[in-house]
Amino acid sequence: MDVQKELAKLGIDPDVSKDQFFLADERVARKLVDVAQIRREDRVLEVGAGLGIITRELAARAKKVIAIEIDEQFKPVLSALPSNVEVIYGDAYRLLNDDSFRAKTKPPTKTVSGIPYSRAQNMLHNYTNSYWYQGDLVWLAPASLADKVNKEPILGAYFDAEIVEIVPKVAFYPQPNTTSAIIYFKRIADPVKSKNFEIYFRRWLYNHEGWKVKNTLREGIIKSAHDLKGMRVTKNEAKKLLSELKIPNEELEKLTNNIRPEYYFEIPEKLERWFNSSKQ
Repeated sequence: MDVQKELAKLGIDPDVSKDQFFLADERVARKLVDVAQIRREDRVLEVGAGLGIITRELAARAKKVIAIEIDEQFKPVLSALPSNVEVIYGDAYRLLNDDSFRAKTKPPTKTVSGIPYSRAQNMLHNYTNSYWYQGDLVWLAPASLADKVNKEPILGAYFDAEIVEIVPKVAFYPQPNTTSAIIYFKRIADPVKSKNFEIYFRRWLYNHEGWKVKNTLREGIIKSAHDLKGMRVTKNEAKKLLSELKIPNEELEKLTNNIRPEYYFEIPEKLERWFNSSKQ
């Protein structure tokens, strides 16, 4: 496909401020789908269909493709896609957070996307605790996203990000300023099953962002002791242990969504040391 000509036919002048960098290299599209190991029985979600270069490759291999595209200017091209493609026009971030959308849309078995770059990190939050999709993800995204996710206290508690292949800027029209990559986001196993204390507690903090820090930590100490260590910790014992963490009172009174990022790593480490020493 000559992307520049297709865009001209549609009267579309790419707006780089809206992340309109279009993949023009079909080899990259094939590689992206290869990495996801799409099979004939798969039902695949794609975010940001654009001109459909990735969508067509998915449709050739999967049973069903659900393609979400925010820009209806692409309708003339996307309406000509194979019959196993369902195109939904709307904001993917909002749709994937919409209970009614998820209730009426059968969950995918895989998700493969050339994700809008400026929204990529935010978009990952749709998949953290999602009951709708609990698998891995394969994205064409900024290469820097992999390192950000692996170091990020929340997203790094749900995914291990691996760069599979660096994609040259010339693979896009227009060419982006940033370096791109095919990234595989491997979902981290359920920490209750794996007994991974750090991942468990980081997820606990994230899932109780509306509580005060002191309450989140107290209840998290009690729950993690039970779920991971087979120990019973009373509220008074939890309060005592909380005081030993020596967290300033002004931090304890904050909502957990305002907690210092370093606490996501420091607190679980200290608590696990305490639990391990108390069992000896």
